[in-house]
Amino acid sequence: MAFETPMDHFETDVLIVGGGAAGTMAAFECGEAGVRVIQATKGRATSGTTTVARGGFAAAMAEGDSPDRHLREILEFGGELIDPELAGVWVNDIINVVNDLRAWGAEFILNKQGNLDLKMFPSHSFPRAVHHYDTTGNMVTKTLSRKLRADARIGQHPHTAIVDLIVVDGRVVGAWGVNYSRGTLISYQAREIILCTGGGSGLFYVNDNPPQVTGDGYVLGFRAGVPLLGIEMIDFQAMCCAPEELFGFAPHPTGFINAGAVFRNREGEEFLKRYFPDTAEKSTRSEVILAMAKEIHAGRAGLTGGIFMDATKIPEEVIQKQIPHVFKTCLARGIDIRKTPLEVAPGSHTWLGGLKIDADGKTPVPGLWAAGETGGGIHGGNRIGGSALSASLVFGRRAGRAAAGQVKAGAKTSGKASAPKVSIPEAEQAWLADLMDRREGPLQADIRMKCRMLAHEKMGPIRDAKRLSEALREYERIEREEIPRMRLADGARSSDKIRGQELESALSVRNLALLGRLLATAALERTESRGAHFRLDHPEGGGASWRAVTRLERGEGGRIRFHTDPVTTAPAEGMDRSSP
Repeated sequence: MAFETPMDHFETDVLIVGGGAAGTMAAFECGEAGVRVIQATKGRATSGTTTVARGGFAAAMAEGDSPDRHLREILEFGGELIDPELAGVWVNDIINVVNDLRAWGAEFILNKQGNLDLKMFPSHSFPRAVHHYDTTGNMVTKTLSRKLRADARIGQHPHTAIVDLIVVDGRVVGAWGVNYSRGTLISYQAREIILCTGGGSGLFYVNDNPPQVTGDGYVLGFRAGVPLLGIEMIDFQAMCCAPEELFGFAPHPTGFINAGAVFRNREGEEFLKRYFPDTAEKSTRSEVILAMAKEIHAGRAGLTGGIFMDATKIPEEVIQKQIPHVFKTCLARGIDIRKTPLEVAPGSHTWLGGLKIDADGKTPVPGLWAAGETGGGIHGGNRIGGSALSASLVFGRRAGRAAAGQVKAGAKTSGKASAPKVSIPEAEQAWLADLMDRREGPLQADIRMKCRMLAHEKMGPIRDAKRLSEALREYERIEREEIPRMRLADGARSSDKIRGQELESALSVRNLALLGRLLATAALERTESRGAHFRLDHPEGGGASWRAVTRLERGEGGRIRFHTDPVTTAPAEGMDRSSP
């Protein structure tokens, strides 16, 4: 007899998928507008990758600085692929967001005069980073969480993973997923849906994101018909590869650099001076990471495959002031960064591409919006420090405000009439029933690890056609041969909670495999090196012919259709930093 999983159904005006800064800012706007809103989160809101933003985020608030200057520098170091309209909105709006966060109790560090203590980040001409030393993301998370808990207008659905969207006549009308704490399936009917699920770093074995960040928003939007822009561009960051106690920990490289740290290879050489004599450690994030990856690829790595981030020459008082959390975290695990360099290697930090959106986060598919790391066009081919959390706060607010406005406008023209009750498609229900009953086949956890190791080994910061082609073929094989035979662990039948956790993980495996295929396709097709994308077999920039944004669209039978959209704005002055 087939195992029947309980199912719950909810109706709302706006469904927000995601619990980070973008999703929470969107929820505030919906609450203020007086529309019904539910925030469905894999963890508890506010959570997600907000906490990953350690060192601060940029806002042009220093004397003599301006949003226009901030915009020029973003465009200059963005690999020529940034949408200037989106970037222009972002650099202006973030100032109001900072002021609102302060009014909500955000404890940004102040100077002796009582003004914001703005830090200088590489590639910025002014100090712009508002911060709470090296725990800025945690502080912002706590601020948003306090405000969210006090707002009874926002429905909270924690431990809920949205598996897919429901589209009727070309419009998104709902979504379905699983509440993995109760082991129940769940469906939503909504007038508008905002995807704020973060990036896709969970595809990589080495990353610094929470484990729930698996690129769901990219895949949900893509399957619903939204184009994916620039998905091959990934912001890799230095993460500890040794000792084992620190594996995967991202020790805030920008904070180290600002404090005076240097990067050394196995021979002790400060190799960034060889790549970038003028800027060395002050080069852009992607330049530092690619130089690091080249040193590793050339055999100049340490015993565990990394290079060394050396803070041993930095005065202790500077360490205690600028990177205190990192210092204490390492010390608790037996590593004193005052005496021992950290061995680090590139890991997936944030994704720079995403779903096609306008300045309000609206996608081309009616009823669907995206914000935060899920939205594309904001960061182009590179990202200067202090940009990720800044953009998430801005576009989360804009998407929430615009989606709520759309609901209210629709209510005026069509009254309270709503679409027929949505439900999980019959084909998916049959697949789920089969999955629950299946006793043979590969375990979902094993397929998940295979997807992650495949990305780690073949689609990191240094790429070539051979490895990308191998990755593409393997993801296609996994989708075709392994996922249809996938089974849950035997414990899934022992309790509702374990069943829910296994279901959530198994269903996200489908997303990871498709996300891997999407990444491999875009990276293989971009036959040049630019920004965060470096090809060993095409080390030079592609010039005017590749001054374009990649666009992936869903074709018949789930096929991926590849396009490019030429960038029409003039190149930024001095822009020729495609590869180190």
